[in-house]
Amino acid sequence: MDPLKRFRALAAPLALALLALAAAAAVLATGPLGVSPEQLITALFGHGPPEAELALSLRGPRLLAAMTCGAALAGAGAGFQILFRNPLASPDLLGVTSGAGFGAALALLLGAGALLTQGAAFAGGLATGAVAIACAALTRSGDGRLALILCGIVAGALASAGLGLVIIVAEPYSQLPSITYWLLGSFTRATAGEALLALAPVGLGSAVLLWLGFRLDVLSLGDEQARSLGLPAAPLRLLALAAAALMTSSAVAIAGIVGWIGLLAPHAARRLVGDRAERLIPSAMAMGALFALLLDRLSTAFGPAELPVGLLSAAVGAPAFLALFIATSRRV
Repeated sequence: MDPLKRFRALAAPLALALLALAAAAAVLATGPLGVSPEQLITALFGHGPPEAELALSLRGPRLLAAMTCGAALAGAGAGFQILFRNPLASPDLLGVTSGAGFGAALALLLGAGALLTQGAAFAGGLATGAVAIACAALTRSGDGRLALILCGIVAGALASAGLGLVIIVAEPYSQLPSITYWLLGSFTRATAGEALLALAPVGLGSAVLLWLGFRLDVLSLGDEQARSLGLPAAPLRLLALAAAALMTSSAVAIAGIVGWIGLLAPHAARRLVGDRAERLIPSAMAMGALFALLLDRLSTAFGPAELPVGLLSAAVGAPAFLALFIATSRRV
């Protein structure tokens, strides 16, 4: 690609990423522990004033978790929407979110700590996605995308049934509140180690989707079109699904179930950069990180008791998506 065209393709994602970083800096610069950008930069290198280092240590992990989670959900949602040519596709298309919720709830029921709970959520999400993909492969359906969607619904329903059973069995005064709060979604409990640990699978999944790039656009046209261009349709689709499931599981393991970001952020990014995967996926990830930051900041604006981010994402995301859908329909 011509360098000028490459720069134009990356201009919008870079601008959105810089906007998300500016929003994170603004969050650190406001509130009781607000610090200036200069103090923040020096604190990042370990030479800042004590108040800047304190603000960074207290708020930094939460901001990093929010941005990682938002970027992962939005990137996975964009990948699913391109691959299935379905604007309503979301990160839970393969039942990954339900599986992660079941894994975390089971770990909490057994008295596991935070790290084991996140590991169980991660394993549950990947297992559910793998079951959906394996069942779709066994069907040998002519329309592979339809088989994946139906098998994802079945796998998600089974995971939801297991989650309901865990909730029924849980002790109502000690175990059930923690399970319920985790399922509602929050970035409050994220530590620096957990946020940094999640960067590896999210980064790997993102790299795979970005590498696929135009191949996702071709896969969205159908298997025959992909094969006519010399692309192995089935392995590439499996790779894209695995990457999206990996990103979704990582996000749910950090924050619990946070909906609507993976559906709304790709739509908002599409209005800015269009439908091409090489522009849409990084733009959606930057937009998702920005949305997650704003939702996390909004969760603390209602007094000392924070609202779960999962509730806010539904309360804000549903009307925002409806307004965006109506505006897009009128343009068409």
